[in-house]
Amino acid sequence: MNPLTSLACAWSVLASTVAATDWPAWRGPERNGSSSETTWSHDWPADGPKQLWKAKVGTGFASMVVAGGRLFTLGWADEQDSVFCLDAATGKTNWTFRYAEKLGDKMYEGGPNSTPLVDGGRVFTASKTGNLHCFEVATGKVLWNRNLKQDIDAKIADWGVSGAPVLADAQTLLINYGPHGVAVDPATGKLLWQSGTKKDMSFTAPVVTQFGSAPAALFHMSEALVAVNPRTGAKLWESPFGQGYRTHCSDPVVSGDLVFISSGDDGGELLRVTAKSAERVWKNKNLSTFTGTAVLLGGHLYGHETGGYKAANQQLRCVDFQTGEVKWGEGGFGQGSLIAAGDRLIVLSEKGELSIVKATPAQFELLARTQAIGGKCWTAPVLANGRIYVRNAKGELVCFDVGGKPTAALAQ
Repeated sequence: MNPLTSLACAWSVLASTVAATDWPAWRGPERNGSSSETTWSHDWPADGPKQLWKAKVGTGFASMVVAGGRLFTLGWADEQDSVFCLDAATGKTNWTFRYAEKLGDKMYEGGPNSTPLVDGGRVFTASKTGNLHCFEVATGKVLWNRNLKQDIDAKIADWGVSGAPVLADAQTLLINYGPHGVAVDPATGKLLWQSGTKKDMSFTAPVVTQFGSAPAALFHMSEALVAVNPRTGAKLWESPFGQGYRTHCSDPVVSGDLVFISSGDDGGELLRVTAKSAERVWKNKNLSTFTGTAVLLGGHLYGHETGGYKAANQQLRCVDFQTGEVKWGEGGFGQGSLIAAGDRLIVLSEKGELSIVKATPAQFELLARTQAIGGKCWTAPVLANGRIYVRNAKGELVCFDVGGKPTAALAQ
């Protein structure tokens, strides 16, 4: 069993406070990029699924979270970040909160990258400069605010704090800020531990796991994968990784004692880990993910190969988790992103084309496709309660109705 599903930590709290088909956190309810939702359909009309609503949320790359009928995301406009709480069914604005923040558009459009986190009656957000907020879900009331740059002043990497906030347990909120993260009390924002001020930040979210019975958190940093004790911040080990620009944006993918890490510059590698060390199983450039984290299904990784950042070489690929062998590759997706639901992949291309692909190592099998949105799309799509949500860099957010029954072959 994936250790992420067995942790006696915050996710048990989440499970009791949100619907089973909600998407309350970055990469979903179990933080593995997968949804358990099955009663949704890819049997779309020729012009695609029904569009329910469209909203403008400002420049940025933060994904969406959905819980209790509300959708949360972030965007930038007029020298401010905005936190949006929308009605998930209608797109109507419930509340917004704004604070001063720079666009940070070096080599790309800029805006906030970090995806919110909903836990019970609270929603947590992080800005590119480490400005953390905790809001009351229903009203937008600020429960606490902590500015990590002011408090710690770790040297921030070029594209700022980008990883989503992650609960290690009910008393520990992790942020990828500093050499290997910080932790704050989710109830008060009090700083619990920090890792220093050295510039060694990446753009991934921490991944909570465990080594035997001991909790651990993995931070995919610019030059290494670092394992820490999430309650104390004590470093357990680090495994060197990173060359080129070291712009690591893909989270580690964990299964038991195996961890896959990847970047557009350094390819991908599989590690076998313990509480004391990490040993390489394989390394190659068969799955060099950049803007989107791969998903693991049935012993196979599905993700976007960057192809050396050359469009002609970029593919959606299926790779054997144990060996790193390519099972198939299909072009035309660019530097996109994807999630999974059952044995189907929901894939958003870099240019906003939404595809449903059968998750099988046998061959690439396209089930449905539509041009869902225009512009640059590096943000992961979301499936929640029979609706798919997508957004682009300039802040257009679109909701589609995909409710219904799956085809018989996929309902088994």
